[in-house]
Amino acid sequence: MLRKIGSAISDKNSINMHYYGLACPNQTSLATVRRRKTSFFNSGGALDSSGCNEVDSSNNNNDIPKQQSQQCHYEKGECTIGTPPQFVENYNIRLTRNVDLNTAKTLTQALRGRNISTKGMGVPGVEALTLPYHRDASLGGDVFEVACNLTEPKDGSVEKIEEQLEKWIAEQQQHHQLLSNLGEVNSKRNRDFYIEKAYRVGTTEEQCINILNDEEDNRWIKHDIQVLTRFKEYLMA
Repeated sequence: MLRKIGSAISDKNSINMHYYGLACPNQTSLATVRRRKTSFFNSGGALDSSGCNEVDSSNNNNDIPKQQSQQCHYEKGECTIGTPPQFVENYNIRLTRNVDLNTAKTLTQALRGRNISTKGMGVPGVEALTLPYHRDASLGGDVFEVACNLTEPKDGSVEKIEEQLEKWIAEQQQHHQLLSNLGEVNSKRNRDFYIEKAYRVGTTEEQCINILNDEEDNRWIKHDIQVLTRFKEYLMA
């Protein structure tokens, strides 16, 4: 089904389509597909503390080909489509303009699950990236956002991400206190000083299970019909 959807989008809209997860014969992860077949990590979409592209994947970097394959140029760019082998939840943390790139990167490191064994910090199963969030100056201007994939939402939940986030905020306050030689933490440097918005993206595993288990509730059918109708309208546009 995903291959059919991808083909329809590509054919109708001149978009180069890349498949990942269960839509890919090798079940290649989204991060690997983005790195090998798209310009995502080379276009400012994910930045490290030096301003260069960063990578977050459980795969060993030595497995990444040094030379990416030559890609076709399509009128409307590229798109990835697929589904991971396990249910993944998403949680984003948009930072304020008070947080620069280097500081934003420290939050990303504090949340990444792969850092638990090597750095003693992180949330189980969480993949995190530092992303630039671009918008008009009238809407607040450009900031940074830490995007999180929760690949093990039962163990690495949003609640645990929030716990790590509060620890990170406390560390930033202490760091500022030491630099400014203040006797106490500046009350203005609270959560709102660092965090503009922390929010879920999409549905949770619990929401999906509740809908599927409710045999008398046909809201999911109505939802599917609505999505299909809008998708057809999009392809016809």
